[in-house]
Formats: sequence, structure tokens, C-alpha cells
Amino acid sequence: MEPFEWNLRVGARDRNLATVFVRKHQFAVGAPLQFDQEYPHITSLEYVLGALGSDVANGLFALAKKRRVEVDNVEAIVHGAVNNPLTYLGVVGEEGHPGIERIRIQVYASSVDGEEKVRRVWDEVLAKSPLVRTLRPVMDLELTLKVVL
Repeated sequence: MEPFEWNLRVGARDRNLATVFVRKHQFAVGAPLQFDQEYPHITSLEYVLGALGSDVANGLFALAKKRRVEVDNVEAIVHGAVNNPLTYLGVVGEEGHPGIERIRIQVYASSVDGEEKVRRVWDEVLAKSPLVRTLRPVMDLELTLKVVL
């Protein structure tokens, strides 16, 4: 069996804005990094961090339902840091690289089924997550779960 491959098309007609086309959807992606809080687009870095956070949050919610563990709400707080963001800007004399070096995600889940059941589901989610399995070996990736009754 040949491996399945996902295909997207990306078009860029502006210096800081690309459009991604996937299946019947499209979304805009801004610059790779941005320091301005007023910047009007979502950056590539923010999409990566959001994708990882949604991967584990959606994964926990969906797998809990499949395993018949009641989870009422899931929220993920995501923090990401690059090695040296000034290298992306081309600041003379700066060393390092603009690659992601660390991601910390704190996931909060509310459940009446108790922490032990939710943690079993959480461990399975992390084992099955395509993004966690890809990123964990190459960076400092800290994923923690807090179960709230």
C-alpha cells in the first residue's frame, strides 16, 4: 500500500500574505514571525502553535468520547519560543536561528469521571498525535494535563 499524501496549494501575491488552499477550504497566512500586536494577519508560527494546541485539545475531547470518558470542556494554553527571533529580522551580529526551540502546552480538561481515566485517554492522545510524534524528538516539547472536576 502506498502512503497517503496530503496536498495543499499555497499562493503568495503580497509580501506578507499567502493563501493556503486545501480540499474545499482556504485560509490566509501572514509573515513567518511578527512582533507587532496590531499586525492584521495570523503568522506561520502562530498557525503551527495553534495546530499543535488544537491537535491535543481536539484529540483529547474526541478520544474521551470514543472511550466513554466524560469530558465536558478542554482548553489548551500554548507557549512557544524560537531560538533567536532577531535572526529572522537579519539583525547584524545576532547568532542562532529563528527555528522553534521550545513549546509548552498546558491542557485543562473538566471531567466528572476522575483524573485517572482522563490521564489514560491523554496518554493515548499523545501517542497517536501526528504533530506530537513529529515534534517531540526534535525540540523541547512539554505537554501537561490538569484535570478539573
